Amino acid sequence: MTVTRYDIKTDIKIGQQIFENLPNGIRPIWAGMVLSCFDRYIKDIPISVHELYPIINDNEKWKEAHEQFTKISVFWHENENYEHDHYLRLAELVAKVTYNSSGRPAPFDSDSGYYIPGLALNLAEIFDDYRLKEEVKSVILLFNRHKKFRKNLATAKDFLLYKKIDDILWFDWDPIGINEIAPRDEYQAYIPEIFRLVKVKADKQEIADRLYKLECENIGVIGTMEKCLAIADKLLNLQ
Repeated sequence: MTVTRYDIKTDIKIGQQIFENLPNGIRPIWAGMVLSCFDRYIKDIPISVHELYPIINDNEKWKEAHEQFTKISVFWHENENYEHDHYLRLAELVAKVTYNSSGRPAPFDSDSGYYIPGLALNLAEIFDDYRLKEEVKSVILLFNRHKKFRKNLATAKDFLLYKKIDDILWFDWDPIGINEIAPRDEYQAYIPEIFRLVKVKADKQEIADRLYKLECENIGVIGTMEKCLAIADKLLNLQ
């Protein structure tokens, strides 16, 4: 059965199924990826939400997500006119899921993750951008479409890392400047070698040099080393 955006937005049981299909060890990363889909559309992201990402990306810090949830809630309470209240609600759910995955005492409601798919897709509707809607749905259904990764945590984490690298190359690197008009697979041929460099913990300069070479020799544009270094920083922060 094909799951539509409408189904996910309106049926909490589908949200439950999507969430429960995820291994516990990748639920925070998945939830963080859903949240990050909106970061390019929201200019005034609260610091408390920015601070959530380093917690998500380090399982040793997942226990800190409880306090981060409180910070997000306090911001919302003190800024009742904040335009993107659905975004804050989504960030709260991501913090809850992250803390729950830590296995620490006093977890949040176990069904917190069930609401992420529907809320994220409803939030995407507000921006009225077809590409955003498709991107959010793609991330939400990542492990429904690639079921073989569910049973192997290490492989699942590599799969998510691969997807994050794809996102950075497409949205942030984009040396041709075509991510608003071209097919999504424009730079995907370069992902495997960048993935390998990130996995072996190559240094920033090595990754930047490779990106610069791809720009100049493979793609045929005038490369920008300063930008390549910034992209390399982003890539290294994924680990």
